[in-house]
Amino acid sequence: MFRKLLLTLLLAGTVAATASARAPRVKVEWGVLGGINIPDYTTDMSRTDIRNKLGWQAGMTVALDMGALAVEPQIFYVRQGLRIRPEGMGELNLRSNSIDVPILASFRLLRPVRIYAGPVFTVMNDARQKTGGDLLDFGRIRPTVSFTAGVGVKLLSHLLIDLRYNGQFRAKRDVILPDGSTVLNKLRTYNFALSAGYLF
Repeated sequence: MFRKLLLTLLLAGTVAATASARAPRVKVEWGVLGGINIPDYTTDMSRTDIRNKLGWQAGMTVALDMGALAVEPQIFYVRQGLRIRPEGMGELNLRSNSIDVPILASFRLLRPVRIYAGPVFTVMNDARQKTGGDLLDFGRIRPTVSFTAGVGVKLLSHLLIDLRYNGQFRAKRDVILPDGSTVLNKLRTYNFALSAGYLF
């Protein structure tokens, strides 16, 4: 009886050790990122002129690295800007501030290259209109859920350079001023973001 129990325990231990050896080891990677973004705001209002301004972003990344694949949640503070001149109105200088949370699948088959894709959740977004020396609330001008795809390269064990395309699933239907007038209809926003970061 004792011999059977001992053999059973040894067999169970061997199976568990083999399964553990075959299972991918999860490594936790984290770091800080910062860079520039080149926004492209467009609208179907033909007589509304839009001029995009260079923006920037900064944030943190955490990756659960399982070898060929990693799950990579991130958080970014994103600053963008644009100038718009609606028909019959003066030029409006807008500053957009948002907190974006990308949840990425990071494919790492060809190290040190990694390929990203995933949804982006914008949990806070406000635009402010600069008039003289005052900043007035303008409203949301970015989608709540969008997507990103890109490629990154890890250099010298800790340095990360990545380039991403950020898009949206559908246009924002309209942007309305506090007085009820429609300033932008079917506003779309895309951007390319170039970031550099340090991974710990």
